[in-house]
Amino acid sequence: MLVDYSESPSESDEPCPEDNRGQRKRRASGSDDKDARRPPPLPASFHSLYATNVRTAASDDPTLHAGRTRQVPHAVGNWPTHVYLEWHPSKEELVILDDVIEHAKPLNDVGKSIHSFLRSELGALQPLHISLSAPLVLRTEEKGPFEERVCSEVRQRRVGNFTVCVTGLAWVANHDGSRYFLVLKLSRPPNDELNKLLSACNAAARRLGLTELYAHQRKRVDEDGLREKLERSDMTDAFHISIAWSLHQPEKQAREQLHKLDGLEPPVIGFSKLKLKMGNVIVDIPLAEP
Repeated sequence: MLVDYSESPSESDEPCPEDNRGQRKRRASGSDDKDARRPPPLPASFHSLYATNVRTAASDDPTLHAGRTRQVPHAVGNWPTHVYLEWHPSKEELVILDDVIEHAKPLNDVGKSIHSFLRSELGALQPLHISLSAPLVLRTEEKGPFEERVCSEVRQRRVGNFTVCVTGLAWVANHDGSRYFLVLKLSRPPNDELNKLLSACNAAARRLGLTELYAHQRKRVDEDGLREKLERSDMTDAFHISIAWSLHQPEKQAREQLHKLDGLEPPVIGFSKLKLKMGNVIVDIPLAEP
C-alpha cells in the first residue's frame, strides 16, 4: 500500500557522475518541479485501514467521550459489527454542513452542547455514513459466514452504483433516548438501492438470529391487534446521515426552526461500495458496475 521511493543521492555512499549529469539535465528541462515530486494519491482502501481506534481498555468510560455510552458493551470473543455506506464530504460540502451545524447551535438552551461528527477532537476530517444494519454483535465463528451472507444477498439484488440527494434536516433520537442526532434526510434513489441494501443486510442478520434494522417500524398490527400486517418495503423516510449529536433533547422550537435551513444547497452523494465493520476490521463490498 505504501509507495516504494528510490534511494536519494544523499543516502548513497558515493553519487555517480552520470546521476549528477541526469539531475542537471532534469533541472534544465524543468521536469524536476513540484508536480514531478508529488507522490501518487492514496488508494480508496487506505481509509478502511485506519478507520478505527485501537482499544486501550475493556471497560467503557463515558467521561472520555463527552458523556456517550457504548451501545454494544465490550466482551472478549464478541465483535461489534455494523454495515453502512460511507461518505467523505468535499470541501464545498463541508462548508455547507459547518453552516448547518453552526445555525443549529443557538437553537439549543445554554449548556446543551451540540457535537459535530465532521471532525475529530484533534480536528481531523471524519467520514459520515448511512447505517444499513443495527448495531450487531458477532461471535468469532460467525464473522466469516456473516460476511459471505452479506456479499451473497447484495449480489442477488444486483445493486449498482447510485446517488442520493439531501432533502432536509431533522432531529432524531436513538432507540433508548440517550442521544439526539441532527441528521440529513435523504431522497429515494432511482432504483430503490437503499431499500434493496437494507433488505440484503437484514436478511444476513436474520440468518444468524440477529437484530434487524428498522424492524420495529416495519411491523404493523391491524385493528384487532391480533395479526401483523405485511412488512412495509419502503423505508426511505428512515434513512439518514447524522452530522451532529447532543445528549439533550432539542426544544420543540429548535426542531421547528430547522426548516429555515432547508434552503441551503443540498449535496448529491454517490456510492460505489458497501462497508462491513467487524471489530477493528473493515471490509469493502463493491457494488455492481452499471
